[in-house]
Amino acid sequence: MSASLSHRLNLLALALVALIVLTGGAVRLTGSGLGCSDWPECSVGHLTPALHFYGLVEFGNRLVSVVLTIAVLAALAGTLLRRPHRRDLVYLSGGLVAGVLAQAVLGGIVVYTKLNPYVVMVHFAATMLLVADAVVLVHRSTRDYSPGSGHLLVPRPVLRLFYGVLALLSVVVVAGTATTGAGPHAGDASGHVVAKRIPIALRDMAELHSSLVLLLVGLTVGLVVGLHVAEVPERVRRSGRILLVVMVAQAVVGFTQYFTHLPALLVEVHLMGVTILVIGVVQTFLVCTFHAPEVVLAPAVEGPAPANVPIGAR
Repeated sequence: MSASLSHRLNLLALALVALIVLTGGAVRLTGSGLGCSDWPECSVGHLTPALHFYGLVEFGNRLVSVVLTIAVLAALAGTLLRRPHRRDLVYLSGGLVAGVLAQAVLGGIVVYTKLNPYVVMVHFAATMLLVADAVVLVHRSTRDYSPGSGHLLVPRPVLRLFYGVLALLSVVVVAGTATTGAGPHAGDASGHVVAKRIPIALRDMAELHSSLVLLLVGLTVGLVVGLHVAEVPERVRRSGRILLVVMVAQAVVGFTQYFTHLPALLVEVHLMGVTILVIGVVQTFLVCTFHAPEVVLAPAVEGPAPANVPIGAR
């Protein structure tokens, strides 16, 4: 299999991992979490749901999960069959497959525990790890990552600041998920009665989450300033600026949804925002190190000798 086709399969896997965040959010926000009361069947003895809204929403999310499973298996097959063979890509795509299968099991546990908020938190955090894995896979699949092939584009102190942004973002995501667990969107189809909530006042949890967000924004401002003070390529600076804009926009959506009493549509936008933010943070971190486009041997043709062609130049 060609490296370019394998790269396209990786892109598809990333898109579907991001989509599953949105469909999973729709399940919670429409109160459809128990629209299918069994797993892997929708209900005992029935694979598909009856024709009612909650069951169709939950079953639709499960169908997206099936498509995602097929996509990550295809991405793994692509990395196994691609030429030149890359062991690092096999590990990353294998991690996607293992993660998606683990997510399926976690989804079953979520159903059987009647949407236990702590299990839901683990489920969401694992999805964010899948997003990060897919971003790294897509990034590396067109670049040369052989030993000694890369060099750092930013000073070490700036890179350490970036590690702080990554670590704090992880804490912010967990705190945000806990805030949702303490909020009104329990996700069940029975008037939000069955699913228990985290026993913390929503206001207290929201204040903790917002404080961490402000700290994250401040740290990112420091990062962007550091990128502009240091001698780094403009594309790295631009990536940092875009990241800051996305982060501020996400913070604005978060504050707005809280003060408007958590409307479901705005919460869904916030979920989309955190997915974009995770993609942006990981991608910006990756561009801090330069790796040349991967060079592959072009197919033999009549005429001049075949040339080495970078994947990105095709």
